[in-house]
Amino acid sequence: MAGQTNSRTLSRRSFIAGAALAGAATVAAGATAAHAGGTGTDEDMRYAQRETQDGVNVAGKGFEKPVPSFFTAPDPIDPSDCASKESADVVIIGCGNSGCAAASACVDNGLSVIVLEKLNTVQGRGGGIGLCNTKFTKEYGEKIGQDLTVNVPEAQHRWIRTCGSRVKEELVSMWFNRSGEAGDWLIDKAAQYGVEPDSFRAYAPNAIIPESFSYHQFHSDKSYEFPPECSYFLATSVLYVDSQDADKHEKVATYHFNTCAQQLVKDASGTVTGVIATDPDGNEVYYEGTKGVVLATGGIDMDPEMVDYYCEDIVHHCLENQNGPAGYSTGDGIKMGLWAGGTTQDAPFPLMLHPQAGCMFHGAFMFVNMEGERFMNEGTWVQGKSMNVMRQTDNIAWSIFDADYGEQNVKTLENGVGGGMFWDSMGGEVGDPFKPEDVEAIVDKAVEANDGTCFKADSIEELAEMIGIDAKALQASVDRYNELVEKGEDEDFHKQADFLFPVTKPPFYAAKVGVALLAIVGGLNVNRHLQVLDKDRKPIEGLYATGNASGDLYAVDYPINMAGNSNGRCLTWGYVLGEELAKK
Repeated sequence: MAGQTNSRTLSRRSFIAGAALAGAATVAAGATAAHAGGTGTDEDMRYAQRETQDGVNVAGKGFEKPVPSFFTAPDPIDPSDCASKESADVVIIGCGNSGCAAASACVDNGLSVIVLEKLNTVQGRGGGIGLCNTKFTKEYGEKIGQDLTVNVPEAQHRWIRTCGSRVKEELVSMWFNRSGEAGDWLIDKAAQYGVEPDSFRAYAPNAIIPESFSYHQFHSDKSYEFPPECSYFLATSVLYVDSQDADKHEKVATYHFNTCAQQLVKDASGTVTGVIATDPDGNEVYYEGTKGVVLATGGIDMDPEMVDYYCEDIVHHCLENQNGPAGYSTGDGIKMGLWAGGTTQDAPFPLMLHPQAGCMFHGAFMFVNMEGERFMNEGTWVQGKSMNVMRQTDNIAWSIFDADYGEQNVKTLENGVGGGMFWDSMGGEVGDPFKPEDVEAIVDKAVEANDGTCFKADSIEELAEMIGIDAKALQASVDRYNELVEKGEDEDFHKQADFLFPVTKPPFYAAKVGVALLAIVGGLNVNRHLQVLDKDRKPIEGLYATGNASGDLYAVDYPINMAGNSNGRCLTWGYVLGEELAKK
C-alpha cells in the first residue's frame, strides 16, 4: 500500500471501515506507543504501550513523546462505496517472502487466496533462508561426514539471551520446532522447478559465540524459466509460481500488482472481514477474506516517522539502507493493524545490521576509528561489529592488515573457531578447504576499483594519509597491537589468540567497515496462531500478521547464531498460517 497516488492516501486516511458492512462506522482504538530512550527506574525504562493524554503519549514516568501522525485514524471507507468487490477465503497484503509463503501454504490447504501488492513485481529478496534441521541439513552432513544437526536447546537459549529475554518464547520455540518442516516443504516444491538448496562454509560452530548450521541458499539448473515479475530470490519465486498452479490445487492464488491496500474492514462483531485497496486505475475495490486477512507488508525502515518513533537513534548511523526497493517497507501493514486496534511489541525495535556498506571483507584483523585508535574485540559477530562501528566518528572503522592477510585469515577460519559473513568469501561448500585467494580476490577487486572502500600502501604512514587518519596515532595503535601479538594475549580487548596476527609486512591494507541496515525486525504483537493482539492481549478475529509486519520474535538485537532466520521466519510463519486458516 501507499505506493500509488490517489484520493485517499495513507497519510490522510488512516482508519479502518469499522462495522461498515453493518452500516455503522466505529473507531478502533489503535493508538499505541513506545518509548525509545532515557534513564530511570525499571518502571521508567519499561518500553510499554500506553494510552494517550492531551495529545502526548505517556511512555513511562518522566518521559513524554509526541503522538506520531500514523496513530491518527483516517476517515472510514464504506465497502458499499467501492467500485467493485472480490472475495476469497484469505486476503494477503504483500507479495514478498512472507506473503508468497502464506499464499502457497493456504492453497496447499485447500483455500482460495487473493494477494495484493502495491509494487509491480514479486518482492522476494535475501541471501538465504535460515532453517533448523531440514532434510538438506541431514543429507549434506552425511555427504561430508559431519554432524550438522542443530542443538536446539543451546541454539534457542542463545537466541533468547541475545534478545535480552524480551521475546515471546512460544514464538521462538515455534521457529525451532516448525522451520525444519517448513524447509522440507519448500525443498520439495523447489525440486519440481529445478531449484535445489546449497549452503556456504563460513559458519563458526566453535566460536565463543557459536553459530549453528542453518543457512539455505537456492540455485537453479535453469530447466524452468520463472516469469518476469519474479525476483532473483528463487525460493520466493517457487512459492509464487506454485501457488498459481491449477493442475496441483483445487483453488489457487490470484495476485494483483500495483494494488495499494488502504484500510481494513471490520464487521459489527469486531472481526476483520477484508481490506479496501486502490487498483492500478485508482478505483477502490473491496477485497473480502472470509477466513481472514494476513498482513505481510514488511517492516518500517522506509517510513522516517516510524523509524524515529520505534527505533534507537543509532539507526541513523547506518551508511546505507539495503532493504530495497525504495518505497517498499513503509510500515503499511503495521499501520493498518494499529488502526484496527492492534498493538506493537515494545520498543526499541531491533535492527538487522551487516557491516557491508564498505569493503566486503574485513576479517578479524585490528579495527581503528578515525582517531587511529583501536576500540573493540574484532573477532565477533556481525551485529557486534556493527553496533561498535556505528558509535565511532563518521560511523566507520578501518580494518588494518598486512601482506600475509590471506594466509592469516585461513587460520582464523580453520576448525570453526571463526567465520561468518565478511570474514570469508561466502563461497565454497561446508567441508571445502579455505584458501587465501578466496578473500584476496575481494580485496584486490576493491583496491582496483578505487572507490574508497580499500587502500593499499607500502608504509603505515602512507596508509594513514590515504584514509585520513593521523599517521602518528595509527602507527602507535599498530605498534601496540604488534606488542600484544608478540605476547600472544590481547590485554586491551581480550580477542582470542587465534585471531592475533602482526601488522609488519608490507604492503599494508585498510578495508573500510561501514554498516548497512537490512531490516527493522519489530512489528505487531501476535500470538502462537499469528493473530494480531489488541491492548488487552486478546486476538483480533480475522487478522493475522507475518514477516516483519509481525513482532515478538526478536528484541534488543538480531540473533545471527541461526543465520538467515528472518527469512526463515517468513517461510515458517507462512507455512503455519496455511494450517491455521484452514482450521477456520
